[in-house]
Amino acid sequence: MDKQDIQQCLEEKGFKIERITQMKNFREKILLPLFLTDVKKIGNYANIYNIREICYYRIKVEPYRKRKKATICFNCSGFYHSARNCHMRPRCIKCNGEHATRDCNITEKIIEPTCINCGEKGHLAAWKGCKALPVITKPLVRQQRKSYAQAATVQRKTIPNPEGKTKK
Repeated sequence: MDKQDIQQCLEEKGFKIERITQMKNFREKILLPLFLTDVKKIGNYANIYNIREICYYRIKVEPYRKRKKATICFNCSGFYHSARNCHMRPRCIKCNGEHATRDCNITEKIIEPTCINCGEKGHLAAWKGCKALPVITKPLVRQQRKSYAQAATVQRKTIPNPEGKTKK
């Protein structure tokens, strides 16, 4: 199945498609029969979950499952955005220079790398286990008529400290 065919079928059904990307197995470098589709939130966009076939193929539409950790930009090594949307100066994760990592002069494996985000030795900035990588948490209970910031503040105040007492 081709990305253009999928886009054409979905547009015929009344959906506005922003982008379609075919998923890839990065270890084996092969394309998977899975497509990530960004649908614009216009008109009947929520009905996309009711579609059972596209271009004579049976399909299953699932919502995107977000990760529990923040995304890492492979341009500047910052958090909460991707290289596609980055407007900052590039930062090399190997030598901390102001160039893209792919343009770095260091080509061999670094024996004892230093993280440019947390400063610890033993891993690079792109490592998912870095302590500087923010963990995204949801409020435990949904609070009606409060903004996200207000709910997060209330949650932080009621988290018990190590002695077992609650903060006020």
